[in-house]
Amino acid sequence: MSDPLANLTAGFHRQDLVVNGIRTAVLTLGQGPDLVFLHGTGTFTGFEAARHWAATHRVVIPFHPGFGLSDDAPGITTIEDVVFHYMALFDALKMEQFALAGFSLGGWIAAEFAVRQPGRVSGLVLIAPAGLISEAAPAPAMTSITPPELPAYLAHDPARILPLFPAAPDPAFDAALGREVGGFLKLSAPHPDGNPDLARRLWRLTMPVLLLWGAEDRLRPTGQAQDWLAQLPGAELALVPATGHLVLEETPESAGLVTGFLARTVPAMPGGITAQSGAWDGVTWNILGQTYTLKQAGPDSMAWHAIFPADTFVPPHVHPDQDEFIWVLSGEYTIRLNGAEQKARPGDLVVMPRGIPHGIFNLSGSEATCLFWVAPTRDLRALFEAIHQVPDPAEVVRLAALHNIHFLPPPAGA
Repeated sequence: MSDPLANLTAGFHRQDLVVNGIRTAVLTLGQGPDLVFLHGTGTFTGFEAARHWAATHRVVIPFHPGFGLSDDAPGITTIEDVVFHYMALFDALKMEQFALAGFSLGGWIAAEFAVRQPGRVSGLVLIAPAGLISEAAPAPAMTSITPPELPAYLAHDPARILPLFPAAPDPAFDAALGREVGGFLKLSAPHPDGNPDLARRLWRLTMPVLLLWGAEDRLRPTGQAQDWLAQLPGAELALVPATGHLVLEETPESAGLVTGFLARTVPAMPGGITAQSGAWDGVTWNILGQTYTLKQAGPDSMAWHAIFPADTFVPPHVHPDQDEFIWVLSGEYTIRLNGAEQKARPGDLVVMPRGIPHGIFNLSGSEATCLFWVAPTRDLRALFEAIHQVPDPAEVVRLAALHNIHFLPPPAGA
């Protein structure tokens, strides 16, 4: 038997988190601002598009409870249950704001999530979404479609999506898809045609919204896009010609419509001058005796002025997904980079690449100052807020690991 997801997810990093007792699998790929993708009923779609998005974003793909790589969750029986599950999951992942995309069932979940936590969603992409009741263009019932008919409902040209399906009978694939279809039927059972309350709540979606639809969609009829636009007059609609329900698979170049939309909607970081004695957002942190004054912050980079009293230091640590830099302003720093030790003096620029262990020490006997910056920002600002005025180094190390900054153990005998 084959593993239906093994090849599709190759190269993605997998993390399993237990959220309210449910083991939830989360895949990530790429660097940049966070883009969460919520899959549809069949979890074997969307991965090639995610590889495209990963060129500009860190793509985060959680599997719904009861779907794909996540465990079954008998207690989750409605779309709203899934939405609250994701609220807790994103809290656990320390994801405060992100772009959110959802396909079909995932589009329904994404819209319901954004209605409840609009401030968390910087941009919303709904790809042939379910969830909105349409009298003018009702969707066919899943149970009314026979297996031989299904390819024609999924694609305008079924031959273009044949690689997604096994060429020979495959019990593992059939079992996985059967589990997921059953999961969709369970979640939608209270309202098979969509949430009757969703239309009157869509006014809460004040973030930029893209509706992406195959122009020949039969499973989620294209005419439903007009029902969404009636409630979201500011949304963009992109219809992909000669394409059915599996938009991203039948027409792979449609993945670029998503990143193009997100590029247009990223708010510009405010410009100006942060005064020598000033702080960005008025923020200053005290971290184990060192004073850090924030000078600039955005998703792509963060900079801060640092004062190191004599004999203070940052022990060797690793940033798996950030490059770090130091511009020395005064005094002298001892830099330990990948096991080698060097001195950095005023005017020197220290480059500490992601994945390379590095430590920063003031062994000069007097105060030293510098300008730090990292790119991209990731969770570093959240980490500094968490460890501000925390006196216990062991607790700082523990909190750092939760924010994906990893301190090395001390040398043997130290």
